Amino acid sequence: MKKTTGIERRKFIKGVAGGALLATAQVASSARADDKPVASDWDREVDVVVIGSGTGLCAALVCAKAGNDVIVLEKNSGPGGNTLVSGGVLWIPNNHVMAKNGLADSRNQAMAYLRKLAQGQSDETLMEAFLDNGPEAVQFIEFNTDITWRATQIPGIDRVSDYHPEWHGSVPYGRSIEPETDIIGHMAGGYLVSSLLVSAQKAGVELLTEAPATELVTRTFADGSKKVIGVIAEYQGQLLRIRVRNGVLIASGGFERNSTMKTHFLRGPSPYTLGTETNTGDGIRMGMAIGADLRNMNELWGITVYKGDAEINGAKRGGISLMAQFDRSTPGMICVNRYGERFCNESADYDSTWRSYHTWENWGDLRYRNLPAFHIFDHTSRERFGIFGRSKDQSLPDWIAKADTLSGLAKKLGIDEAGLNATVARFNMGAREGRDPDFHRGESAWDVHGTGDSSLVLAPLEQGPFYGAEVSPADLGTCGGLRVNSQAQVIDVFERPIEGLYCAGNASGVGSPGASYGGGGGTIGPAMTFSYIAGKALSALS
Repeated sequence: MKKTTGIERRKFIKGVAGGALLATAQVASSARADDKPVASDWDREVDVVVIGSGTGLCAALVCAKAGNDVIVLEKNSGPGGNTLVSGGVLWIPNNHVMAKNGLADSRNQAMAYLRKLAQGQSDETLMEAFLDNGPEAVQFIEFNTDITWRATQIPGIDRVSDYHPEWHGSVPYGRSIEPETDIIGHMAGGYLVSSLLVSAQKAGVELLTEAPATELVTRTFADGSKKVIGVIAEYQGQLLRIRVRNGVLIASGGFERNSTMKTHFLRGPSPYTLGTETNTGDGIRMGMAIGADLRNMNELWGITVYKGDAEINGAKRGGISLMAQFDRSTPGMICVNRYGERFCNESADYDSTWRSYHTWENWGDLRYRNLPAFHIFDHTSRERFGIFGRSKDQSLPDWIAKADTLSGLAKKLGIDEAGLNATVARFNMGAREGRDPDFHRGESAWDVHGTGDSSLVLAPLEQGPFYGAEVSPADLGTCGGLRVNSQAQVIDVFERPIEGLYCAGNASGVGSPGASYGGGGGTIGPAMTFSYIAGKALSALS
């Protein structure tokens, strides 16, 4: 078998898969479930298989450092998953970076915040596992890779707070950490993944790309419980059967690219995603096929996108622009429904805003009151903040409407004219005074990045021409999946652990833990932590 020894970091950080594929195998007869396996049933035998090469690489590194043979199976043509197109930020309460910089935090304080964040959708033991292992996980990564962590830095913002800074247990700064690097934005996710991968490969981890796992091979015991003894994958046009001595970690991401699963599990429509194009819920379905229980399946990591942009670029991983995310909190910008009504604090965190689209009308057509929705802004806002270009003569995308008056804009977008004019008049009256009595925009420290200056997010819409575009709820990925315990071990529908099967990240039902987003890096922090927990558990089985 051919083995890859490394990957070129510059290509990797650009999102280009580097290095050759690691292994090939001659296919033998099908592995037998429920019987004692024989040597001819398998093409490979290793200690651990990790399905997914994003945050799952943390577990692979833990296991390899403990002396285990590890294979990572990646469905896509290159490693990284959703982490690759992230900002590389982890939300980890009570981390060592905070302690080093004299920033106050505590386990009790973080637990108070997490309990509210979870909204009843997390087991207390999962929150405890996150808090107890998160700081240890990032220290392990720092010690075993070239990563040095720092408190997250955003240009123009001195301190990045939790997303709900007014809640009991929140902190104003320090729980969001990132690698020290000059790389910014989505490229930083590539740096995080490449650092993990390079170290994992140096420790002996093998990576197979374009090798989707398709089936878990199990042994069934007399009481009906199961043990995972292997994985079947597709590789180079053939089946590859891998026997595992210790077990399997499913870290294959969520189901954001599976429209059927999204329709039947999520609490409301999320038609567009920034998630990787291969995240179709494979790991979740493989677990379901052997009786795994599910948790948090109604949740996702919510954002707002421009519908026109999403229709054009939504098929690509990370192809949708984040323009709508940045624009919606701009002074002189509001979000309205078809009645011309505002329905949210446009400067709130993106995950919470996602829910605001799904207010249900219980009369007439029985539909979502706030869908469709539209961003409305004026010429002053465009000139000052460069929305779709600073020049008034610069061409606009054809999905942006423009009119000299609000009434004219309403007609073009299909918005109630009287409603829009009344809403803007009321908003302007408050904005001139630096307040928003309807939705409290600018009152949270998160809205104004801790400055207390509401002018950073509030300004009247007064100068034509006016602009508008339809926006849509969307997501960074789903965050519900296989139910796990505090050891990241998958639990079946009869409350029994499935021996040899572990899960972490967006394929698991951990979430934040729970329903909501804690702060910048609130997706990757828990995912990396439970990957680390799984790695320790799998290593202990050797």
